[in-house]
Amino acid sequence: MTVFSIGGTNFEVDVAKSGIRLEGDGSGLLELNIDIHGDDDVFMRLTEDDDAEWAWAMYPPAFFLHGLRVPAGPQGEFTAGPLDTESDAEESGIYMMEYGDVSAVHVVELSARRLAMSGMVDLCGQRLPFHIDMPRA
Repeated sequence: MTVFSIGGTNFEVDVAKSGIRLEGDGSGLLELNIDIHGDDDVFMRLTEDDDAEWAWAMYPPAFFLHGLRVPAGPQGEFTAGPLDTESDAEESGIYMMEYGDVSAVHVVELSARRLAMSGMVDLCGQRLPFHIDMPRA
């Protein structure tokens, strides 16, 4: 099972639409680009009821983090930990009918098998935790 949760709601991940790129730039830095899309079918089930928490939205959320350059580890690998998305990324956020700024982003694992990360998002006037956990193809 995949996880793309905001607050207490798991929208799951549409793995076919989502992608992760991690490339060395030749200067000892890695450039990280992540696009994660919520699952349309799960979203439709969550918003069937007009009184549902997310019924105001027309489509599932999308997380994006583009152009973040981080130092490579000793073997050229990505080192998990907190990310300074605010100052170092070209763009980052969660889009769900409006752009929500992300902060306190922490990559728990980014390996050949898995991406796991968490953080906070400012969305629709609320500050909510988010979590992403998915296998990598």
